Amino acid sequence: MSMNPQTPKISVKDLLMQAFLTGWELSDKSISQDEYLQSSIDVIEMLQVEPENLYAEEGLGLPDGEEVDHLDDLLRADGQWLYYGVEAENFFLIQWYPDEASAKAKLADLEALGDGKQYLVDLSLEREHDSLAENFGSSNPVQLRS
Repeated sequence: MSMNPQTPKISVKDLLMQAFLTGWELSDKSISQDEYLQSSIDVIEMLQVEPENLYAEEGLGLPDGEEVDHLDDLLRADGQWLYYGVEAENFFLIQWYPDEASAKAKLADLEALGDGKQYLVDLSLEREHDSLAENFGSSNPVQLRS
């Protein structure tokens, strides 16, 4: 599926950040924003990226030296993204909908299931300050041996 070049776009990494940021906003904020973002990122073990959804499995995170692929891929930033996560099953899904109404209809269905956490992703939220979570997926600088 090709996107119209005029369609606003967001990178996979930025979409994940906005989804977790929205989650933090909706939480009791008992931990700092940085900690919340970091802990959300650190547990991702597997990420599958498709044009209109992201699927991630959570666990102990990636083994040292391994990186998540597709973080710089571009997804659409029009319409509405919906986050749905089931902690008991260690996964979350971020799905695209063409408009807020269809996303809210799906949100109501998911809330009726009552097995997870679901919310509309707010792409307009700003982070308080850059955090280590920003470096998610970029490899550590290589230590040169002298």
